[in-house]
Amino acid sequence: MRSSNKLKISLAATAAVSLIAVTGCAANTPAGSSSGGGTDKLEITSWWTSGSEADALNVLIDGVKKASPGLSVDNAAVSGGGGSNARQALAARLQAGSPPDTWQVHPAGQLKSYVDGGQAADVTALWTEGNWAAQMPKDVAEAQQVNGKYYTVPIGVHRGNVLWTNPSVLARANVKIDPAAGVDGLIASLKQVQASGATPVCLGDKDIFASSELLESLIMSRTGADNWKKLFTNQYSFDAPEVKQALEDYKTILSLANKDHSAITWDEAAKNLASGSCAVNLMGDWAYGELVNAGKKPGTDFSWVAFPGKEDIFDYVGDGFSIPASNIPHADAAKTWLKTLMDPKIQTAFAAKKGSIPALSTADISGLSEYQQSAAKSFKSAAVVSSLAQAQAAPAEFAQTYADAVSTFNGSGNVAAFTASMTQAQKSQLK
Repeated sequence: MRSSNKLKISLAATAAVSLIAVTGCAANTPAGSSSGGGTDKLEITSWWTSGSEADALNVLIDGVKKASPGLSVDNAAVSGGGGSNARQALAARLQAGSPPDTWQVHPAGQLKSYVDGGQAADVTALWTEGNWAAQMPKDVAEAQQVNGKYYTVPIGVHRGNVLWTNPSVLARANVKIDPAAGVDGLIASLKQVQASGATPVCLGDKDIFASSELLESLIMSRTGADNWKKLFTNQYSFDAPEVKQALEDYKTILSLANKDHSAITWDEAAKNLASGSCAVNLMGDWAYGELVNAGKKPGTDFSWVAFPGKEDIFDYVGDGFSIPASNIPHADAAKTWLKTLMDPKIQTAFAAKKGSIPALSTADISGLSEYQQSAAKSFKSAAVVSSLAQAQAAPAEFAQTYADAVSTFNGSGNVAAFTASMTQAQKSQLK
């Protein structure tokens, strides 16, 4: 898995250290703790609590316990809020000087917030010792840096702009989704599904990140990858005609979605798709792991295409872990944890449960699913950008403004108000 210097992630602005309510990909089912005997301990904070997420996290926990026999692991995952609940709980602990040993973080913008707050430890020495940068695409490695130093360790690469489809619903409507037909073709296909009597779109935006990802996928498709990146360097405006068109597209697609979308979570919407309740669902490929975990069959209960647009864009969402810069309870165990994450076999086993692809190019992906093989291929060839909904394309403050603007737009449909909010944020929050 290689990328040719395509992932240009803006780290231009300083974000709010609290990191509240920025988006994520957690569901609302609590995960149990995993612990063993012995006196050495490790506490891990994440928002991985759905079925597939918990299984994937347990791969990592089993790995670190094997690397450190007798280690007692406290899985302090926090459910709900699309990850915002976990980040709020973490922010309170960091501010109180009582951090966990390690916590989940997206790279680039979100990571920079912790670094700017003096909360994440510089782990460059571990990177150098393990020669980790040489074992992954250059741009993935660079996303783990702030000002040339490493502050997190990546465990996987997700794609945020996948359109999951139900083959049976599409067949009954005599519809085939063609990514090359762009957004106009997608909307025409969805209206044809509606005419057949079926619900075109499954959406679960009880946690606003699901809507935010749908809208960002539309914006990417209308603006193209280069202009998407320029939104976060003040070289392109949220007031641009292409962004306004994407907002109109978004309003149309919302009108074609299940009416209870604000009451259900992302994973419920994905399962509704696979059960035949609708034709399509936009969600990151953590949905693949969740659907397989629920017993749904790829190619039968669900299939997939890249989100339609004028070019193949890979919306990168990275998962990793950082450790505290101070007051770390169990430093040795935390370092063992980071080293465990960088085991290629662990990354492959994690990806098999999570639906991602490994961050390490040295990891064997030959046994992963057809979907993951296609994602790995696309990651090499597509225009790779970073997700705003997941606070990577820009720091948490700007991502929060975007999430708030999407939430307001869902109720008002006011394009002018949305663009005014975002253009003001570009001026004041991106420096």
